[in-house]
Amino acid sequence: MSSASTLSLSNQELAMPKEIITSPLVTPPKAPLSPAVKVGNLVFVSGQPAFYGDRQIAENDFEAQMHQVMANLKALLEAAGSSLDKVVKSNVILTDANDFDRMNAIYRTYFKEGQYPARTTIAASMGNPKFLLEIECIAEV
Repeated sequence: MSSASTLSLSNQELAMPKEIITSPLVTPPKAPLSPAVKVGNLVFVSGQPAFYGDRQIAENDFEAQMHQVMANLKALLEAAGSSLDKVVKSNVILTDANDFDRMNAIYRTYFKEGQYPARTTIAASMGNPKFLLEIECIAEV
């Protein structure tokens, strides 16, 4: 057996299956994406908008959308066997940079003081004009 085929076999043996994570508490996406994917001891949660129920959203209410986004993240993390306490990285997308302070005020209530995940926050437009924000994250399981 050549070293190349030995390496290939080792990679196959080390390959970890991925598991698609959903939650009955989170509105399923219409877009071609998985709400979350678990691989090994990590879970990757797709950007969560503030949908609840049958694609309802609190229009023009930043605080309500922020809390719903966090509830969606929490539900998907728990479905994967994780939690907000195990988030290592998050990305926050705001449609209006002026919401940064309001987002921070709410965001900090979901994590232990001094134990915040690494984070990037950007302002950008989104596909749905009703979205005021979206958050994605990576967590340990």
